[in-house]
Parts: sequence; C-alpha cells; structure tokens
Amino acid sequence: MVQCKARSKRSGVQCRNNAAKGKAVCRFHGASAGPKSAEGIARIKEANTTNGNFTKEAFEKRRSFRKMLKECRKSLNQLDA
Repeated sequence: MVQCKARSKRSGVQCRNNAAKGKAVCRFHGASAGPKSAEGIARIKEANTTNGNFTKEAFEKRRSFRKMLKECRKSLNQLDA
C-alpha cells in the first residue's frame, strides 16, 4: 500500500496512514469528499434519515406545538390576573 502524502502544518512530518485505494491521501486527509452528483446527494439524504426528527414535517409540527403552548400560557396568565 502507498503511504499518505499529507504533511503536518506544524512539524512537517508525513502522515503514517495508508493512502486510500487510487488516491494520494488517506481518508482523514480528504480521500473521499462524498457524493457530487444530485443522485448521490439524494441517496445520502434518504440514507441518513434514521429517526425522522429533523424532517421538514417534524420541524413544522414542533413549531405549531410551541405556538399552541404559548397561546395556552397566555390565556392562563390572563385568568390569574
């Protein structure tokens, strides 16, 4: 295997990791920058949705719930006064 060609900014010492297959640097120094095509990016977006907490629908649901809660608190404070 080929050694990574990256060098340290501070000491100038070369990285000791093996370079990624077909690349000059290891995975820590940028051998894979991720998908570039629209299809690849869409595939990653679909694959990374593990729980659904960060979808647009979930954000909207939480936003509407906070709005409702704020209105309830406001009406309760008016009853206390």
